[in-house]
Amino acid sequence: MSEKGRKLYQAMGSELVCEVKTITDPLDGTNDMHNHTCHEILIIKEGCLNFFTENSGVEMERGDVALVPKYVFHRGELTTPGVYDRIVINVSEEVIEKASTQHCNLNNCFKPYNDKTIHTVHLDENELEEINQLSTKLQENLFNTTPESVILAMAYLKIIMVKLNKKYKRNDIGIAQDKMPDIVKRTFNYIDEHITGDISLKILEKEIHSNGTYISRCVKKISGLSISQYVIAKRIDLAGKLLREGNTAYEACYRSGFNNYSNFSRTFTKQVGVSPKQYQMEYRKGIIANI
Repeated sequence: MSEKGRKLYQAMGSELVCEVKTITDPLDGTNDMHNHTCHEILIIKEGCLNFFTENSGVEMERGDVALVPKYVFHRGELTTPGVYDRIVINVSEEVIEKASTQHCNLNNCFKPYNDKTIHTVHLDENELEEINQLSTKLQENLFNTTPESVILAMAYLKIIMVKLNKKYKRNDIGIAQDKMPDIVKRTFNYIDEHITGDISLKILEKEIHSNGTYISRCVKKISGLSISQYVIAKRIDLAGKLLREGNTAYEACYRSGFNNYSNFSRTFTKQVGVSPKQYQMEYRKGIIANI
């Protein structure tokens, strides 16, 4: 992101990014399973992809919308090479709270945050065109420097969120059946439940009742990560949560499953871009790094 765009949404108080993309644009930073400190809205304009979280998977096509709560690990696997037009909006919970009213909470379409299913809606052709126009205007104003641009950006965001929440509340159109393989779902569940303990391929073989090589291959196919990489990503995620809650860097290290502080600090810095202590300091100042 350009410095101009970054300064604008920081001036608004929190993070807000909107990008109307085509296949020629980068595939949203990484093709591996990852998460953000903000909510993500993915709207498919052209093309198809399999979209996975840790607990579920859906096939998405034109008009489909995935509403991904903050901190939820997710990944998209494009199934139409050469065709992938989409709208991606990343917005913090705080920005949406400020846009909400007492009787209209625009965060509702992301709740509950720990839901096991993927929050989805489907837009018909007229709705998709309207959201596309609003998103284009939102993107333009986020990178504009005129005095009224911040006000206009928030206005367009509010309209988009109102429309998506109304669709989600009706929940009148589903997408597809769960595409998450059972063996991957059980593996992810076991890792979540034992993230602070010893997790090895030998242990997974015993608990999942399957060959370790097969488990590894299935996890890699869905997440883009090896089992060890996935475990590290989950531990870094937990460490970030502990740091945001006020635990010291040393406490976050050992409570997230790391047994060596030097290794933890080095790994955290590599994955997040700042050291654990710097991350905590930036969080307290309102400068939140993605993990």
